[in-house]
Amino acid sequence: MTPQPPLRGATVHVGRLPARHDSVVCLLFSGERPVLVRHRRRAWEFPGGHAEAGEDIEATVRREVREEAGAELAQVHVDGYYVLAGGHTTVVTHAQIAARRPLDGRYETDEVREFDVLPADLSWNDGIYAHLLRVLGLPGAP
Repeated sequence: MTPQPPLRGATVHVGRLPARHDSVVCLLFSGERPVLVRHRRRAWEFPGGHAEAGEDIEATVRREVREEAGAELAQVHVDGYYVLAGGHTTVVTHAQIAARRPLDGRYETDEVREFDVLPADLSWNDGIYAHLLRVLGLPGAP
């Protein structure tokens, strides 16, 4: 599939992986409800982050979701990637929560919540989350 229209300078590519990436994000769900985490210094966002040495995409996603949302995942789906105007490249995945535990305070998030639609108070207002949900046919886009 060809790149989607830019979102504040970003481009979204569905159905393929980049040659290299800087981070991963997991569009996380509990049933039909998106699950976001509240970052201590920002706002609501889907969990994600950078790979540690030796991790592949799935291992990174599973670790980041465990750390930031206290969740274990069912099957992880790799959907594509987006590139921000500055060149930062993020691989996009989505998954259902298989199990949850309370956050232990060791990581950068302090709350996990299910939503019917994406909240207005997001860490980034570039529209990428809503665009990804719509393009991928996932629930929760406003």
